[in-house]
This record gives sequence, C-alpha cells and structure tokens, in this order.
Amino acid sequence: MNICGVLVSCLAGKTQEVSEALSALPGVEVHITKEDTSQLVVTAEDTEESFADQQVLEIHRTPGVVSAGLTYHQFEPNTDPDLKAA
Repeated sequence: MNICGVLVSCLAGKTQEVSEALSALPGVEVHITKEDTSQLVVTAEDTEESFADQQVLEIHRTPGVVSAGLTYHQFEPNTDPDLKAA
C-alpha cells in the first residue's frame, strides 16, 4: 500500500476546478483548498484500479495544475489478498 501526500499549485482562479477534477480520480482525496494561494493538499493511495504513483502523474497532467510536489510517501506491504492494483 502506497500513500502519497502532494502539494498542488494551480493557476489563479482554477483552484476549485482542479479540486473537483482531482477528487474524481480513484484513490485521490483533496484535504485542504487554499483559494488565496491557489494551492491544494491532496493524498493519493493505491486502489484496486490503480497505483498511487499513476495518480500522481494524473495530478501533474490535470488542466490548471502548475506543479505537484511529492511531500510525503509511505509504503506498507499489501496484507489484503483481495487488493491488487491494475
């Protein structure tokens, strides 16, 4: 199980739009939205559909994202035999 913390900087005025787009990605959760600095704090974690690192790449590719910096990473061995990422 991978869990990644990411600080996302957005184009001015696009923070809410980016937040909604990122929330739609599997395994991605938006925790903090700062309109005044155009930044988001998000996490991405492994799901049955995809790995966290794939979602971090999708965050980078999201329209309105200027940068996405990995600020935290934790790896734990998968102990759930039913959880197999694509």
